[in-house]
Amino acid sequence: MEPVITVLHAEDDPLLRRSTAQYLNTLGFRTLEAENGLEAWQIFQQERPDLVLTDLRMPVMDGFELLTRIIAESPDTPVIILSGVGTMTDVIEALHVGAWDYLTKPIPEMSILLHAINKALQHSRMLRDSHNYQQILEQTVRERTQKLEDELHERKKIERLVIRAKQEWERTMDAMPDLIALLDINQRMIRVNKPMAAALGLTPAEAVGKKCFECVHSQRCPPEHCPHLQMMTDGQTHTIEISEERLGGTFEVIVVPRYDFDSTTLIGSIHIARDVTARKEAEEEQKKLQVQLLHAQKLESVGRLAAGIAHEINTPSQYVGTNIDFLDEAFHDVSKLVDQLQTLLHAEKDGSLSPQQFQDARQALDDVDWEYLATELPNAIGQSRDGIKRVTSIVRAMKEFSHPGSKDKVAANLNTIIQTTVTVATNEWKYVAEIKTDLDPDLPSVSCLVDEMGQVILNMLVNAAHAIGDKLGENPEGQKGVITLTTRQEEKWVELRISDTGSGIPEDIRQRVFDPFFTTKQVGKGTGQGLAIAHDVITGKHKGTIAIESEVGVGTTFIIRLPITS
Repeated sequence: MEPVITVLHAEDDPLLRRSTAQYLNTLGFRTLEAENGLEAWQIFQQERPDLVLTDLRMPVMDGFELLTRIIAESPDTPVIILSGVGTMTDVIEALHVGAWDYLTKPIPEMSILLHAINKALQHSRMLRDSHNYQQILEQTVRERTQKLEDELHERKKIERLVIRAKQEWERTMDAMPDLIALLDINQRMIRVNKPMAAALGLTPAEAVGKKCFECVHSQRCPPEHCPHLQMMTDGQTHTIEISEERLGGTFEVIVVPRYDFDSTTLIGSIHIARDVTARKEAEEEQKKLQVQLLHAQKLESVGRLAAGIAHEINTPSQYVGTNIDFLDEAFHDVSKLVDQLQTLLHAEKDGSLSPQQFQDARQALDDVDWEYLATELPNAIGQSRDGIKRVTSIVRAMKEFSHPGSKDKVAANLNTIIQTTVTVATNEWKYVAEIKTDLDPDLPSVSCLVDEMGQVILNMLVNAAHAIGDKLGENPEGQKGVITLTTRQEEKWVELRISDTGSGIPEDIRQRVFDPFFTTKQVGKGTGQGLAIAHDVITGKHKGTIAIESEVGVGTTFIIRLPITS
């Protein structure tokens, strides 16, 4: 039976608080109620709820103070803001402090609240499971490394025993969990240990004289890429990985040349098969987790950029609207002048033209101030066109960035990915830095996962902006740093350099920046996953390299290299 989820609701409106608690209780949640921030904080310290709902405006202690205390005390506890009086500035501030989500009151459908709670709890579980899995994986790696070192030492000892005495060899080999067989040059088994015989469904005596490929693969001839045949050709040790149903899983098979007592005549091979099924399953699970983390960060990035994109679109939209108002007023003024001119033309045609009509036309021309309009009207039209182009470019860039990419690599121009990412991330860097680009126009295409490369570049830009912001401080007084992006072809590689004039990375932590969950940022500002994911995408998925050049107080350069051919 799953444990009951506890939700703490801080709300000074008793009717709303009780109705929300009643709704959640009917869904199986355990709901704790508090009528102000201080009471909520005291309950939080005693009960340690799984999730917190809080209003922003409350007596005694407001929601911002409660949020700040909870994040400082338990950063992994989801906090959802429910407020009906907060502004967009309040929303952004709450999210920056560490709120997981924001809903406005009154909530039109309670299912929206339930969806937000479930989403936050799912995200919390994923982060908690990821942290636990990382610890288990590290411990497993340490234990496995020690075990492999012990086994290697034991294996060398066993090989010496094989030469000295048949009886000692059998006693030692039968005690090992690995499947071991000695083959002659024709692939006939001359000795097997008990685990190998058991895996083949034979006794050690029954296995002697049978050919390896007949017993293991049930085939009449050796399989393709047979390591024994390769060993017979070059006299070297060969290792392959096979999945064989008869053996019961996935095995790493090491084939070692076996020489006569003169140590020069090749007489066969030693086969050592080690069960790596559990390791392969762990590796597959790790890959799935990495995919989930990348997807989660992509969603987080899109959400974080949304406010900035709205701001970037709002600015050109405002001056386009202002110019439209100006054009409207100018049209009315010019219409009056045209009306006077039409009156003059009609009077001339009728022969009733009078000096007063000429005077009225001159006055209309003066009122219009045509010299001013002749200059400002083209400017207004040009500015409006520029604003529309700016909005179009932002929307196009955001569409390209957020579009789900192919699971397969495609040929892409790295310069295009860089320009798109710089555009959508404008609000992340423009207040602290200037962007300089030196992109090679003849840069060849590279085979890559476009959306994941865009995420890597976004992570790098955000890190660079944060580094510059940390160096400038809270009030930079108009000062800005510089972020420089450079692309070049270096032999068989495409190279991207991302440099910043930030605070630099101390040498003692430089080797840890790519470790999962390692971060030097304040709570709520970074998860420690950005550079870890970037390292995995570059080195693991693209077989590239990523290096760091940094000087404390001067800045940092990340050097990314991708192979031109996959």
